[in-house]
Amino acid sequence: MLPTAVVGGYLAFIGWFCGQSGVGLMAGVEITHIWDWHLILTKHRLMLTVPGILGGLFVYTAARKLRHMAVLPMCMLAIIGLFYTAMYATGTTVDEAREFGWITAADPSGPWQETWKFMRFDKVVWSALPQLTVTLISMTMVVALSSSLDIAAIELELNQKLDYDNELMTVGLSNFLSGCTGGYTGSYIFSQTIFTLRSGVRDRFTGYTVAFCEMLIVVAPVPVIAYIPKLFFGSLLVMICTDLMFEWLWQVREKLSGAEYCVCLGTFLIIMFIGVEWGILAGIVLDWGVRKWEGKKDGNEEEKEQLVEGFVGA
Repeated sequence: MLPTAVVGGYLAFIGWFCGQSGVGLMAGVEITHIWDWHLILTKHRLMLTVPGILGGLFVYTAARKLRHMAVLPMCMLAIIGLFYTAMYATGTTVDEAREFGWITAADPSGPWQETWKFMRFDKVVWSALPQLTVTLISMTMVVALSSSLDIAAIELELNQKLDYDNELMTVGLSNFLSGCTGGYTGSYIFSQTIFTLRSGVRDRFTGYTVAFCEMLIVVAPVPVIAYIPKLFFGSLLVMICTDLMFEWLWQVREKLSGAEYCVCLGTFLIIMFIGVEWGILAGIVLDWGVRKWEGKKDGNEEEKEQLVEGFVGA
């Protein structure tokens, strides 16, 4: 029941959030707010971030212009290939690249089957659980709301109705199983779904392939992530940022009225500076005010037309 303009503002913020996270990842600093961006303004950190930003813009442009399912994976492989080619050409070792900040320092991973040894229920302070009741309820509501917005984003891309109840049950069951096995909470990666759809891929085999590759990484005897440059992940986050923000802060103006477009921009800015919950609430109020104003405006126009018709008839 959320207005499209409010959903658009939220999706634009998700894009901003991804880009901000990608830049922070590449620079090696924590960027949680727009006021933290000054942290990257050093020579060393700019050297780490600029290549990833340019790579993300290139991947976005290539995927948008060519629109073939092979473009994105080929670009991903090209980023890694170019990085190691540059290392070879400059005589840089992996340890030197890791020390400089190009690659994440990762501890050696133990056997994957030993992961569950960290699930020590005897270490849980159960007496603290009642104090977290409000937090748990709030968390459930936030995840349900964000999951609904993710479904809305996919629905807008598909241009067809989805069964929200069924989709939310899928998210809930997935989180329940993840929690029981020591995992984290999560929801749909709607950006990956949208990119997949735009590449013309609409087969369930895609999901199975992603799950299989992730399992291979988990059971691998070496920490794969310790050899992938940070700009690889950063460029993909910048690509998602560019796509979502360009679509929902610029292209969407062709689908909304001028007043609704202002609601979309206002929702995005309020979320960015104040928070998701307050931003969405403010967006709903703004949209309600806009609709009331447009309804009154339409009523005045209709009254003027009736007066003119009456005058002409007289």
